[in-house]
Amino acid sequence: MKKVYSLLILSGLGLLLLTGLASLKAQVIPAPEDILGFKVGADYHLINYTQAIDYLKKVASVSDKIKLMEMGKTTLGLPMYYAVISSPDNLANLEKYREIIKKLSLARDLSPEEAQKLSEQGKAVVYIDGGLHATECAPAQHLVQLAYDLVSAKDAKTLNILNEVICLLVFANPDGMNKVAEWYQKNLGTPYEVSPLPYLYHYYAGHDNNRDSYISNLKETQNINKLVNQEWYPVILYNHHQTAPFPARIWIPPNSEPTNPNVHPLIVRWQNLIGSAMGAAFDAEGKEGAISRIVFDTWYPGYVTQVVDSHNIISILTETALYRYATPRFYTVKDFPPEYQDLTMSAFYPSPWKGGWWRLKDAVDYCLTASKAVLEVAAKYRQELLYNKYKMARDVMARFQKEPPYAWIIPQNQTDPGNMALLLNRMILLGIEVYEAQEEFTCDGILYPKGTLLIPMNQPFALFAKNMFEEQHYPDLRKYPDLWQGLVSSRKFEGAPIEAYDMMGWTLPYQFNVKVLAANTPVSVKMTLVKNVTLPAGKIEGSGRAAFLLDHSQNASFIAINRIFKQNGKISWAKKSFTYDGKTYPEGTIIASSINREFMDRLAKDLCLKILACSSKPPVETYEVRAPKVGIYQSWVAVEDEGWTRFVLDEHEFSYKVLHDADIRAGNLAAQYDTIILPDHYSPELIVNGYQKGTMPPDYIGGLTSHGVNNLKEFVKQGGTLIFMNTTCNLATGEFKPPVRNVLEKAKKEEFNCVGSILQAEFDLSHPIAYGMQNPQPIVFADSCAFDVFPSFGQKPSPRIVAKYSADNLLLSGWIYGEKLIQQKAAIVEVPMEKGRLILLGFPVQFRAQPRGTFKLLFNSIYYSTLK
Repeated sequence: MKKVYSLLILSGLGLLLLTGLASLKAQVIPAPEDILGFKVGADYHLINYTQAIDYLKKVASVSDKIKLMEMGKTTLGLPMYYAVISSPDNLANLEKYREIIKKLSLARDLSPEEAQKLSEQGKAVVYIDGGLHATECAPAQHLVQLAYDLVSAKDAKTLNILNEVICLLVFANPDGMNKVAEWYQKNLGTPYEVSPLPYLYHYYAGHDNNRDSYISNLKETQNINKLVNQEWYPVILYNHHQTAPFPARIWIPPNSEPTNPNVHPLIVRWQNLIGSAMGAAFDAEGKEGAISRIVFDTWYPGYVTQVVDSHNIISILTETALYRYATPRFYTVKDFPPEYQDLTMSAFYPSPWKGGWWRLKDAVDYCLTASKAVLEVAAKYRQELLYNKYKMARDVMARFQKEPPYAWIIPQNQTDPGNMALLLNRMILLGIEVYEAQEEFTCDGILYPKGTLLIPMNQPFALFAKNMFEEQHYPDLRKYPDLWQGLVSSRKFEGAPIEAYDMMGWTLPYQFNVKVLAANTPVSVKMTLVKNVTLPAGKIEGSGRAAFLLDHSQNASFIAINRIFKQNGKISWAKKSFTYDGKTYPEGTIIASSINREFMDRLAKDLCLKILACSSKPPVETYEVRAPKVGIYQSWVAVEDEGWTRFVLDEHEFSYKVLHDADIRAGNLAAQYDTIILPDHYSPELIVNGYQKGTMPPDYIGGLTSHGVNNLKEFVKQGGTLIFMNTTCNLATGEFKPPVRNVLEKAKKEEFNCVGSILQAEFDLSHPIAYGMQNPQPIVFADSCAFDVFPSFGQKPSPRIVAKYSADNLLLSGWIYGEKLIQQKAAIVEVPMEKGRLILLGFPVQFRAQPRGTFKLLFNSIYYSTLK
């Protein structure tokens, strides 16, 4: 009896414990204002990332409908959380539902009948983010309210959503969310309340964090891509933004033209359906001003949205209206552009906004309506959406079993193997399968050895691989008025070519200078899946200690140089090609000396470099190189190119100091720096003049001023090197008056157009700035420069052309109009000026940290200032 009695007591305690836990989860869920002290979207109040996550943690502690998970760290080291919201039963079975959607997404060893059954069993995973562009505040703010609305709801519609959908809520830029809230709070109630940030809201990328998705340089992008392409495989990815074309209150799909061809047609159909559902929701709720089919296209795949289209994920972009931060603004119809003032109704703008107050709360409410419309569509069509993931993957795999390219073949012999490995590992992160041949094979008449890497195209996300590796052929929309005009009778369009919203060509093998071949016939070879592309182990060949030879064409060699300098070693570059121990080495070969062999051995292994150890110094004339003292100009008118320049230099372990306007205005620059880099900028005028008085706090106004420009001139006269990047070259030609003219500075669009494409350039390989380059080689051209160079008189040295645009085969990928204007024009020029020099890098050699094949042009320019 005592034993039975004890069991009864224990059973009773267990029941009490379970009841207590159930009671804990049944506690009242706090509304955001209960914790934050203000309502989401309240005037003059912004939630920062820390507050948002603290609130969601409190909600998760009392609700069984939400879990918080960490996806990695941000650039500044914050934990990057996301919320998973669904019914309690779904959350208890997350792994089951993840496995179902993964099987449907990959569509391997799965019959249509089996896929249909899994579609019946599975849940629609929907990704919704906010805050990628941190100054577009409403999207991130709305995530907090959306989480509360979903978790606390009792209505049948929301409960159905929770039952049918697993919702992922992602704060896409935590560092930026904190930065913006801090800046706004600091200036609230002052004349500078709506002033722009004087620094990038992402430490490296600023606005360009939404151009990084196909290459994943940033930690946040890597986290998101892993979440989407390796862990959750959502049916819909919804990326919120907040720059609606004025006076519309929100831009929604359908998208504008051109459309990227490397997507399954079902993606476009579902985008249109979801956009229509959004529009219907806005009109049903009396929310005016939803517009479609203008401004935002889907051509460029570097966005968070378009990168997933060719992964058979339906991407949705919206752009809600923004004033600034959390400050309200009143508009009248007179503020509208003339074409919108008569409030004409149209098919893609059926309920024009009539003006009035626009508050952060309004923008938050529009975001909420849009997000809930997406979730309703996902719930309503759950089974069809899941099956369509299977169908799209199956269709893509079947397509490339019948037509080329059947595979992409990556030969072992590459100029920079590190670039090849990085490119392929980023593709693996994005869900692309890479294989290694286990035997030699022949394709298209070419014999490839064992160990060759391949990307077969009979894989579910093959369209993404095709999108990355093929040449882009941007459509001239003037030829296709029916695609975009939407008129009863299409009108022939005369005038300048119609540009894309962003890049027109991006072919990654060209940007990385990696050789990749398309297989135009089926490939038959035994191969194994590669989870991570690794390079052969680095090593030192030879037994000497007097000098060590490194390859100038490999980016890793520049990391090696910087580490050698930090060990007080010596570096020189060969002026000409030479032969050592029976092998010929090209001009520019890097020669390290006065350095410990054991250190060099560790360096070779760490960086996967093959280094030759010499018993004596090579018999060749050299330039001596020393560690440069580098400054990077950081304008208070923040620009992404400056951030990407820092990213590239940090990645390759360069030492530098950031210079602001006051530092340059203070002068004495030659005593502190060998090289000063002026990154690309919006205009020379903004560099010189900066923000006007009254628009920003006093510390951030004024620009370089003419005094600062004069100090830069003095810096050059005393022996300094100024590096001008891309359009900032116009500052050089305008202020320094070199015998160089940018022929594109005043060119009209009717004369020349090339806003972002891959062109071909030729290099003077005898010039140290071009050491390690090939001839010719692909380069990125993005609103760039082309120079006429004029000879100098008397004893004055003439400018020296380092690179020029090719005469033949100029366009490799994308679009160019008026190419004759730049053929054989100079692209990079060294301009001697007294004791120093200007280096005009007329195209963006480190554009968004993507064209790794041309990074060395910047690195060489930096070291060039120290050559003897």
